[in-house]
Amino acid sequence: MAPRQFDLSSYIAAYLDNSLNLKTQTNNLQIAHNEYQNAFSQAFLPSFSLSAQAGKEYDRQHRLSTWAEFRDASSSGQASGQWNLFNSGKDVLNYKSASLNWQMARIDSDDQLQQYVLDAATVYYDLLRATKLLDVYKDDLAVAENQYEQDKLLYENGLKTRSDLLQSQTNWRSSQLSLFSAQNDYDNALKNFNIALNRSIEAPVLLDQEIDFTARDLPSLDKDLTYALAHRYDARTQRLSLQKSDLQKTLDNLGTLPSFYVNLFASSGRAFDSHQLWDYNYGISAGITFDLGFFYFDKSRTRQNIRLSNENAHLQYENFLRTLRDAVVQARNSLLLQMRSLEISKLRLEAAQQRFDATQLKYKNGLMSATDLTVARQELLSSQVDYVTLLCDLTLTYMKYQYALGNSLYNYQPEKAS
Repeated sequence: MAPRQFDLSSYIAAYLDNSLNLKTQTNNLQIAHNEYQNAFSQAFLPSFSLSAQAGKEYDRQHRLSTWAEFRDASSSGQASGQWNLFNSGKDVLNYKSASLNWQMARIDSDDQLQQYVLDAATVYYDLLRATKLLDVYKDDLAVAENQYEQDKLLYENGLKTRSDLLQSQTNWRSSQLSLFSAQNDYDNALKNFNIALNRSIEAPVLLDQEIDFTARDLPSLDKDLTYALAHRYDARTQRLSLQKSDLQKTLDNLGTLPSFYVNLFASSGRAFDSHQLWDYNYGISAGITFDLGFFYFDKSRTRQNIRLSNENAHLQYENFLRTLRDAVVQARNSLLLQMRSLEISKLRLEAAQQRFDATQLKYKNGLMSATDLTVARQELLSSQVDYVTLLCDLTLTYMKYQYALGNSLYNYQPEKAS
């Protein structure tokens, strides 16, 4: 089977196309949109109903004698309609609340989509990291095996001690174990990579090996916090939720006051078991209702509860702002730490490579022991592993930082989104 090629963008697209969770989310978004459209009909348009019925009644004097009597059963039909023109503004408030629900549903859907993008990127970089580390351990095994072969030849010619030979052999076997572990990590990462795309677990892939990450100058923390407050998905949802709470406060307070209503109505019907014309009636009704409860004493406490509930919503929003600042600062600090760590790791790798090359040359000339060479090789291997790991993690951390600010990581439109 020919390996399929992926870069980060193509994998995210394939991941989202095959995500069952995303398909479920898309359906839920369509459900929310239908509910929003229904809210307009329920608030501002008339409602109609149709009914038909048939039956025959018996008592002690008139009992059922034959089934044919059912042909004389009474039957009738009716059609009616009603249109609420005014009810103290409650319909308008209910529709505004439904509109806010729909806006929050869209924002939540976008937020969840970006989280799926992060999930896809995590799976991608897990495999890329495992691929690069597998290459590192393969190179290390080749170096260790080559060193063992050289020491074996030198030992046979009396130029190396048996201790040096055994040290080289131990390093070679240790490299084999490390490569086996790296291969196992790669197999697990490949399994997760393919399962997300509904492919065969062992299906081969080729990844773009280039990781284009250069140090970026970050804006000031105040700018980041201001941007996050305006653009983060949860911040936008929280503001809409606060508006909804204010609407609900007004709507609940209206429930404790007199309610005025104006309705238009019309109906038509006739009995089917007699020759009648369709009868009809229509008209307009208006009135006022006022639920006093127990002489309005309980209503005053109800209004107090409404006010306190709305106050709690505002307090929760203030608490959210504190949480938002904490999340942004943590994401920023994590990115800055890894950016600095990568710079140091790169310098460490360069130094470890130079030390290993120098130690290897001196070892060949008999100026250093096998232990010195082992220490230098282990330091080089550790530096290579750290650099590869930091490089992959840093790219992913930068994406998480962008998400923490509220930036879109990938532009993808679910098929059924409205």
